[in-house]
Amino acid sequence: MMKDFTSKDITLLEKSVKQTLEHGCKECEFRYIAFTTNVSLEPNGTKCFFLEVECPNCGAEYTDIMAMRDNND
Repeated sequence: MMKDFTSKDITLLEKSVKQTLEHGCKECEFRYIAFTTNVSLEPNGTKCFFLEVECPNCGAEYTDIMAMRDNND
């Protein structure tokens, strides 16, 4: 079962955060959003990477699934 963070995990998170900051809010494209980066470890060992985003400009709140990785990735 894969539990520890790997260099691939960190690279994936960095890339996803960079893209989110470049594009801003999906609703209004405001660039100064608040977000948290999250990783969920599922019972089967799959890691689910996602962002929870809040936009202070338009009030949008949404979750972006960035990727899912298992032991073979």
